[in-house]
Amino acid sequence: MVDQLFELFLRCFPEYQTSREVFEEQLRPGEAHVIAEYEKGRLAGYAMIHGGSIPVLCVDEELRGQGIGSRLLAAAEDHIRGRGAEKLTLGCGPHYLLQGVPDVGGNVHFFEKRGYTADWTSVNMELPLAEFERSKLSIPPAPDGIVYRFADKGDMPELLAAVEAAEPNWPGIFETCVDPILLAVLDGKIAGFEILAPNSGRFLRPGHQVGCVGCVGVAPAYQERGIGMDMVAHGIQWLKEQGCTLIELRYVWLESWYGKLGFQTTRRQWMGEKVL
Repeated sequence: MVDQLFELFLRCFPEYQTSREVFEEQLRPGEAHVIAEYEKGRLAGYAMIHGGSIPVLCVDEELRGQGIGSRLLAAAEDHIRGRGAEKLTLGCGPHYLLQGVPDVGGNVHFFEKRGYTADWTSVNMELPLAEFERSKLSIPPAPDGIVYRFADKGDMPELLAAVEAAEPNWPGIFETCVDPILLAVLDGKIAGFEILAPNSGRFLRPGHQVGCVGCVGVAPAYQERGIGMDMVAHGIQWLKEQGCTLIELRYVWLESWYGKLGFQTTRRQWMGEKVL
């Protein structure tokens, strides 16, 4: 069954090609509630459900326009409603690969017609590293005395407090993180943090070693001082030194901010939701 789910996903979302390993790791199909329709023994479409979220709803392109997607969505809504949920989100649940709805073709219109709305659109961005040099960037300087180093176990209490102050939903991510965590330290205190993953690209880019910058934050007392952007630039340079040739950013809303570092937008995801 997982083979069929994966193969149809790849056909339906050519802009988001990924590996079977990433598909299973991020979407946990074995733990999901899956509603499927078949046409002459062939998987025509499916809705995958985790909690109050639909991380994937797809229909074979050759079979679209026959009401399959509408039936799958209605069945998924009934299932989620029956579990007591008051709101349904598209992506952004406990397990997801595509945050929101890929903003291509008629995807967004399909959900808007059925009562979904979105307050924002997330973007994926990429930065080729062949010509990247931190020293050539035109960005605001960080404060004098800023030091960048990687976190160790002894930093965890202070780090989690800084993360909690900056982004209350992130401490759990840092508690279980196995990737290097870069710290910005000013006057002996943790001012900023970011996760750097040298081999963490989720989407296939043949010929590239894809790294990722994630969960970038600056403690409130240190914001608006140029620390965040300088820290990210420092992290990108480190990833290049580890052999990365491309950086992947996923599900961000600071599009113009990252654009100053050279990132280009590659995809957009509409963050749809509906009150049930």
